[in-house]
Amino acid sequence: MAFIPSRQRAIRPPRPVQVVLAVGQRVFINPPGDMSRLVSLTDERGVPAAGALRDGAEVEIIAWRPRGSTGTRYRVRNNSDGSDGWLAADELRATAIRPVSAAPTAPEAPSSTGYNGAGRPFGSRF
Repeated sequence: MAFIPSRQRAIRPPRPVQVVLAVGQRVFINPPGDMSRLVSLTDERGVPAAGALRDGAEVEIIAWRPRGSTGTRYRVRNNSDGSDGWLAADELRATAIRPVSAAPTAPEAPSSTGYNGAGRPFGSRF
């Protein structure tokens, strides 16, 4: 006799991994997608403010606010001119250098010529 479960469990998709940043930490602007795009600072309601920052600009986190499904927001201060505003968590990164996506590389195909790169046929002696 087979066991039949009374109800099926819902399979939840995994949550996207977000970097946790601390108040007082210095971080860098990370515009999603195009690196030449400016990221505009917003006010508390999400309305764009006067300031905009380029990729790699250093800012300091001065506050944060969890926003549930819309994502965590961080209040940042631009160290160069003192402007401040709110940014989404995905618009910030902890490192100065933009991370390079590690694309899987195909293994190198063996040479069809029979030479091993040293100028002699494979298996031959000196």
